[in-house]
Amino acid sequence: MKVLLFLLLVIIGCGDTKEVNFQKYLIAKGHFLRGDLSNSAKLFKEIYEDDNEFEDVDLHLIKIEFYRGNFQECLSLIDSALENGRWTQQALIYKTRIFLLNPDKKNELLPLVEKMLKLDSSNLDALLLAGKIYSLNNKTSDAITSYNRVLSESKNLRIAHLELSKIYKDLGLKENSEKHENSAKKFSDSNSIEIQSINENVIKKIKSRRK
Repeated sequence: MKVLLFLLLVIIGCGDTKEVNFQKYLIAKGHFLRGDLSNSAKLFKEIYEDDNEFEDVDLHLIKIEFYRGNFQECLSLIDSALENGRWTQQALIYKTRIFLLNPDKKNELLPLVEKMLKLDSSNLDALLLAGKIYSLNNKTSDAITSYNRVLSESKNLRIAHLELSKIYKDLGLKENSEKHENSAKKFSDSNSIEIQSINENVIKKIKSRRK
């Protein structure tokens, strides 16, 4: 940490603004990938205040505030990104995740799903969210279609098998349910490295907002 701080001070002392921001960005991204949300957020915010369209700083801040459970700040960043036409699909995905945690936003979920799928109907995160939201709105056929599309892209997504198993169990289709339950047991969740690196207390904070 001291080495990184020294390096940053040297860069600030001898570089132009764009170069300084780029070096800050590299250091901040390193913090982020190690799960150090505090230090990564500090540097990303410094860059964002100087240039809110620098690289993918705004997208990283959206992710960080979501992982921290700071949903209002996250939504503010999302709205800014959407207004500027940046990271539209990713921004909508995080907005949908936040709205899923808020029962008062239930009626806004289906329109968000339609927007996400219109942008990219093959995006796995969007399809998984679509399946969840269709299930919540009793659109069972659409939910099954969404989860099957996920599996057509990647057979080893455990969550899609688990959700399909639940759906078929509720429909009384025992054979189909057991088929997907058995498939789910073969695979582990394929989380990205950045999600794996988030501290357990951050995950707990997010889950606590659902109660």
